[in-house]
Amino acid sequence: MTTFSRRQFNRILAGSAAATIAAPAVMRAETPDKIRYCWTNTVTVSAQTQHTLKNTSIGAGHGLDIEMIQFAGGPPINEALVSGAADIGSVADFGAVIMMAAGAPIKVVGHQSSFRSAVLATTKSGINSLADLKGKQVYGLFGITAYLNAQETVRSAGLKVGSDVSFVNIGTPELADAVRAQRIDAFFMWDPWVTLFEHAGLAKVLSQNVTPAMVLMAREDLVKRKDGDVLRRLLRAHSEALFFASQNHELTNNWFRSLEPAKSIPTEVIETASTFDPRWNAKQFSDVKATVSDAGLASMQRMADWGFGEKLLPRVPAVKDFVNLPIASAADAEATSKPFDIASVKITNTK
Repeated sequence: MTTFSRRQFNRILAGSAAATIAAPAVMRAETPDKIRYCWTNTVTVSAQTQHTLKNTSIGAGHGLDIEMIQFAGGPPINEALVSGAADIGSVADFGAVIMMAAGAPIKVVGHQSSFRSAVLATTKSGINSLADLKGKQVYGLFGITAYLNAQETVRSAGLKVGSDVSFVNIGTPELADAVRAQRIDAFFMWDPWVTLFEHAGLAKVLSQNVTPAMVLMAREDLVKRKDGDVLRRLLRAHSEALFFASQNHELTNNWFRSLEPAKSIPTEVIETASTFDPRWNAKQFSDVKATVSDAGLASMQRMADWGFGEKLLPRVPAVKDFVNLPIASAADAEATSKPFDIASVKITNTK
């Protein structure tokens, strides 16, 4: 998948704007509200949910015209949000904290999905427990939630970071190559890649954490648009998309596999990795909540403190000042007053 520079992105955006035809005034009241939604095809459950928004009538059913703009990762999504090229985006929780520390005019407006991160040992390393990591190097991408979790895991085993265990920063593609070639002993990663390495017999999990989350971040102008009504409808649509995905595993897993970087991931790997989010097996629509929980807020504040200590952040932001909870709560409250008719959903993209 191509990663666009800011200039390329703005040029594409400008081209799209130039091609837009204004609706006649008589139709203006019925014109759907346009939302530019940035996302990545890299994390289980969030990916299936976003494909559902992209490929079904759910958004239109709430009076929304959702333009799904795919990116390779969190940093370009953050850039698009700050520049005004996007209205809302899906980012990892620590990615959201980075934006808070920068003082960006953006709010976390909803919880999207939960996923697993893990510390793993390669098959040929001979490492069988966390204690065996003493004197070893653990590889992974710094500045992400999985890095914090890996450090906490090492410390919980009675090992000291920096003396007993050294962490080495490495890009994800280079890490994947090193694991396949068995050139390293240990590393940290997130799903579906954790499950993929297990499935391929290349690594085994020494410790796992299921608290990492993807969250939805929105520009303040979207939060305020029509007194929050547009965002409320979007969060309701998002919850419906997640529930639809939870009831249609095969369909939405195949959508996930239809785009890079997930094309080479077996369906059974995606399915196994998705089960670490309890909502993947939701029994009823009310099981799906858009509101960020108190535990989620506390987790992000802990990340803020850790990120500043690691010199990854310029300051410690007060997470509560960068979160909007009432609109998601209003969307969640509709679960009983306005039930979701899943049978009414139409597939709009049959490719």
